[in-house]
Amino acid sequence: MNNINSTHRGEGTSANFWSWFSGGAILTYLGYLLLCAWSALTLFSFGWVVATSLKTNREVLAPKTIWALPKVPQFINFVTAWQRSKMGTYFFNSVVVTVSSTLLIALIAAMAAYILARFRFRGASLVLYYFLVGTAIPMHIIIVPIYLLYSGIGLLNSLIGLILVYTAVSLPFSVFVLTGFFRSLPHELEEAGVLDGASESTLFFRIVAPLAMPGIVTVSIFNALGVWNDYLLAFMLMTSPEKRTIPVGLYNLKIVQTYAADWVTLFAGVVIVLVPSVVIYLSLHRRITSGLTVGAIKG
Repeated sequence: MNNINSTHRGEGTSANFWSWFSGGAILTYLGYLLLCAWSALTLFSFGWVVATSLKTNREVLAPKTIWALPKVPQFINFVTAWQRSKMGTYFFNSVVVTVSSTLLIALIAAMAAYILARFRFRGASLVLYYFLVGTAIPMHIIIVPIYLLYSGIGLLNSLIGLILVYTAVSLPFSVFVLTGFFRSLPHELEEAGVLDGASESTLFFRIVAPLAMPGIVTVSIFNALGVWNDYLLAFMLMTSPEKRTIPVGLYNLKIVQTYAADWVTLFAGVVIVLVPSVVIYLSLHRRITSGLTVGAIKG
């Protein structure tokens, strides 16, 4: 009898375990564990870069102090990095290109997504699939044709040309995301606007665009971060040092440090590049989350 009870107890424990496993609880805990480990690694890496940028070269190269905090913070490293690699010019170029590209992408993508989501016409699904295919094309495949095209039409070494190419390569993702977001919006306000005699442009700019602002802001943040951190296109299309953006300026600083072994200045330059991205994320992360959540809930 005891053997029978123990057998049933063992079967019950095994059944509970498999029920817990099949219910996804263990996978959820493993996911949380991986996310915590990734977050800890990211925070440690960022903190180490910031701490290294405040050290002296002797502290960086010494095995005993390479992982330690700086004894005396050397804020002069940031001044040196800013002046030596002309980061002021690169920073200004990056701001102009990022702001202009982000605004242009948001305007064109929002209007295109509105048409695809609200109007029924032959080939609408094909156009949407065309944009979807564009998200899967690697940048390395199109960089040579872009360079040859820009060389032929005289747009090399031009901030306007760089803005246009950033707009073109970012449109597929933006249109695809915003199309789904526009489809989730209610039609009642548009119908009321039509009854009041509103034109299509009035419907879009006065009614639909404000409703879709969470999605537009979310897509714009992703595009702005991508443009700000891009290195490949800026390096290939900007031949003049005065026209280059800040990631390319950081690479130039690396070349200078290769011969001078001034690693702390290089790390200071890395921090200068990272600060705008971190500030944008910390100040707008709630908008990113709310924009994605609203689109998911309404859809």
